[in-house]
Amino acid sequence: MNGVKERNFLVGIFGENFEQRNFIGQALGSPGTKSDIQFYNRLDAGLGHVFCALTPVDYPDKLKPFLQALTITNIHVLVVDLEVGLNAAIGEILVGLDLYHQLFETQVLVAIAGINSKTEWKLEDTCNKIERILDSTSLKGTEIVSIRGKDDYESLKKKVVKIGLLFPEPDLKNGSYSKVLIDHVFPVKGIGTVILGVVKKGVINASQMVEIAGYNGPGKKAIIRSIQKHDRDFKTAHEGERVGLALKGNIAPNDVSRDNIIATQGIFKQEKLIEAKVYLNQFYKPKTGKLKPGNGQQYHGLVEIKSSPLKFVSGDELASGESGRVTIAFEKPLIHDGKGLRGVITELNKFENKLRIVGYFTQLIE
Repeated sequence: MNGVKERNFLVGIFGENFEQRNFIGQALGSPGTKSDIQFYNRLDAGLGHVFCALTPVDYPDKLKPFLQALTITNIHVLVVDLEVGLNAAIGEILVGLDLYHQLFETQVLVAIAGINSKTEWKLEDTCNKIERILDSTSLKGTEIVSIRGKDDYESLKKKVVKIGLLFPEPDLKNGSYSKVLIDHVFPVKGIGTVILGVVKKGVINASQMVEIAGYNGPGKKAIIRSIQKHDRDFKTAHEGERVGLALKGNIAPNDVSRDNIIATQGIFKQEKLIEAKVYLNQFYKPKTGKLKPGNGQQYHGLVEIKSSPLKFVSGDELASGESGRVTIAFEKPLIHDGKGLRGVITELNKFENKLRIVGYFTQLIE
């Protein structure tokens, strides 16, 4: 490890061209679990750090895995295909990156791929256009790099490390609570239910009693039978690490999904009707000119990686770029740690070259 303290980097890779995203993913890790999200994992012996990268497979067709990948990770790489250039999909991704940077202090890197003798002439102009767009958002000053060959992938990996080291180290003594976001669940013969997920807060331990929260009703109790990281057994796992957890208890694989989280018992609270501050994205255009509470229009809210249909019941009418106070009713209960719900408002329809990220909300606790 060359004396380097091992850190874990959670990297989301976003763009329209899956092949280009896949190349970057494989530069960071070996391909792992794949469903609507492709994972890449590696303990990099040379750099002395662990990479967990992921990319939504079917974006831009499906928005939800894109938002879930944004939530799981805190380093976001936007991959722009120079042959295609800037379009509505890249615009939507930029809106998502900007929003998550504002809400969750994520960090962004832009990579230009698809550079060859036929496209090289567009490179400078495309970089200038991206810079102008970034200057109009909270992402001003984001670095733009070019991907041409193998050395550039290595350089990008080192830039990811540099960005990742800017985040404060996880406070392993912070005993407030633990939280694991679940991304996949499956049965293992002789072991039982196994979940794959990322520790987003705190520390978890083998033999620990935990709560599986996020149901329409009380959470379920389970014991962590064992913890695996990179196919090796461990007694503990810390914030930022991707883990495999074998669960002991009356928990079948179909009882658990991305709607759930694994957490310290008794922490998370459910909400279905809240008062919230709602911000309407400056680039989102409501069909009626303004977002009008009480008109029955349905949107979706995403908190952690669980989504629920929602309606704005009453409150302020909002135009693009405005904030106001609104009462929100969710169809399914969403959970928070006592500090209130905070999440993204979206339309979960198929991509039709229109922005589907509506804005965000923060529950008002009085």
